[in-house]
Amino acid sequence: MEKRNIPFSPPDMSELEVEEVKQAILSGWITTGPRTKEFEKQISAYVGTNKTVCLNSATAAMELTLHVLGVGPGDEVIVPAYTYTASCSVICHVGATPVMIDCAKNSFEMDYDKLPDLITEKTKVIIPVDLAGIICDYKKI
Repeated sequence: MEKRNIPFSPPDMSELEVEEVKQAILSGWITTGPRTKEFEKQISAYVGTNKTVCLNSATAAMELTLHVLGVGPGDEVIVPAYTYTASCSVICHVGATPVMIDCAKNSFEMDYDKLPDLITEKTKVIIPVDLAGIICDYKKI
């Protein structure tokens, strides 16, 4: 079998992003300060909502989403087997049971054909994962 390396993409940052981070650090507000509040307002205006809450990571956002949806003990959440650990760990954090779905042959995507067999009355959520620049086929899900 031929060994292959799949490198992660390096960050795409310009001087603008570097300057914004520098200004945030120099302001002394690196978490929930005025810059974060302004960013939340801009996001709300962009997506057309009354409120927006910025969190420190996608992990925190996924866990909060599961809490808001009432996912907990006794529930099952389907998650791709090939993903970052956070996609699965948030399921455990809320007390639900992760159900792993394997990748399709020669693909990084979940095997959509196997998905119906994994859905039960305990299934509350499917967490799709866009990975390595490959967007999930949300219509199939």
